[in-house]
Amino acid sequence: MKIRIRGNSIRYRLDKTDLELLQDTGKVESITHIGATTLHFCLRSKEITDPVIKMEHDGVHLLLPSERLNAWYEPDQVGFELILPNPDGSELKILVEKDFRCLTTRDEDDSQAFDNPHAGQNC
Repeated sequence: MKIRIRGNSIRYRLDKTDLELLQDTGKVESITHIGATTLHFCLRSKEITDPVIKMEHDGVHLLLPSERLNAWYEPDQVGFELILPNPDGSELKILVEKDFRCLTTRDEDDSQAFDNPHAGQNC
């Protein structure tokens, strides 16, 4: 799982392995080691009606309605966006999407990425 944080937004990009794990177990996570501590991101499928995000100790936990995820698992669905209110009146924008193969060569393993719909096209 790739995570990008920018301002009041978090973008989660899941590859095929991540998506299968989320479908099979209801959970996918990523851990980054920073010195002696860790930063933990977790995305879970839950039988809830509204998404919830919370910070707990060393982690960010995103709980998503199972029904919403089930629709996203379909091959033609790329991603979805959420806007969650913060207690201070600001908003947190969350984007959850499938991770596509890069169109240019990079020094990065994207063997589990989804086929890019723009591959073979002049963009």
